[in-house]
Amino acid sequence: MSTSIRETLSTADMAKALGISEKLLLKIRKQAISPFELGTHYRFQGITTAAPVRWFPRPTDEAFSSFKRVDPASIETMRRA
Repeated sequence: MSTSIRETLSTADMAKALGISEKLLLKIRKQAISPFELGTHYRFQGITTAAPVRWFPRPTDEAFSSFKRVDPASIETMRRA
């Protein structure tokens, strides 16, 4: 039985490692289509979902790097005709 504990980073440290803001990292986590899954990329520090999020660095970096981005040209905008 392995007794090793996976390293985790705070949201601030994970965002810094990815080169994005904390706000953007948390926003991406909450999106319907997100590269991040609970238990694989992050966990909650406490017993409720109001607890701070702790991130698993390696899988989070891999998921963020390989996530398919949205082409801005595909987003409908309100343009004047």
